[in-house]
Amino acid sequence: MGNEEHIRRMADLLKSGATMLEDHCPECDSPLFRVKGEVWCPRCNKRVITVREDEESFIAMSSMLGDVERIILLKIQESSRQIMEERDIANLEKLGSLLVKWLEALEKTRRIQKL
Repeated sequence: MGNEEHIRRMADLLKSGATMLEDHCPECDSPLFRVKGEVWCPRCNKRVITVREDEESFIAMSSMLGDVERIILLKIQESSRQIMEERDIANLEKLGSLLVKWLEALEKTRRIQKL
């Protein structure tokens, strides 16, 4: 998208009642806009999710969260295969703990995506 088109899109958002935010897109560094309760990047034309945790603010593109979710699912599948093949109880306990952590990460990722 050219710079003129980008500026026109931002102006159109402002005219339609959107609010320009102080945050910037993590992908293209364009100013972000709040449109009907959701945060959008006008240049990427993607929804952006803001995650607040322990006073720190992280901005994540919804597509990035999808990538994270796919990676976690692959790790869960990999852990499951290892558990099926493992016979040592101590190693099974370690793998079980790891599987629980991946499942918790998946749950948190999905919760964030619903925001």
